[in-house]
Amino acid sequence: MAQVISATARRVQRQGGQGAKRQRFLTQAALLLADAKSDAAKGRMDQALEKAYQAALRTAGACVAGSATVSKRRRLPTSAWDRLSLVGVAEKEWAEKFRAYSRTRSRLASGMDREVADSVVFGLMDLAARFLEVSESGTHDFDGIGGQAA
Repeated sequence: MAQVISATARRVQRQGGQGAKRQRFLTQAALLLADAKSDAAKGRMDQALEKAYQAALRTAGACVAGSATVSKRRRLPTSAWDRLSLVGVAEKEWAEKFRAYSRTRSRLASGMDREVADSVVFGLMDLAARFLEVSESGTHDFDGIGGQAA
């Protein structure tokens, strides 16, 4: 005999999957941020910047995964920051802050720049840590958000 599953039960099952995906992204972000801090302490600023940026990307992924409307959209932008901007006004502000670091990261990865200023790396790590904290707690407080990309 076939099993009947109501539409509401199916929706609850899907949301459960979204929650697990969101939590997985947040866990990965926390680990990457810890690695970034370790690399910065060892003077490997290029690696610290990359890992902090990756942590921010994972946190953005968690926000998108946690958004029922955005995660269900069919034609999502390819940019993680563009996807994050679709979640809400507060998330759009975060996306703009992190988008400023994209060029610096790209230039380091391609070898066009060999060094990055410590202040830029620490600014990104601080911003990524606050974004992770806000995303985990569900609060959106933008007072004092700083950090400038070079």
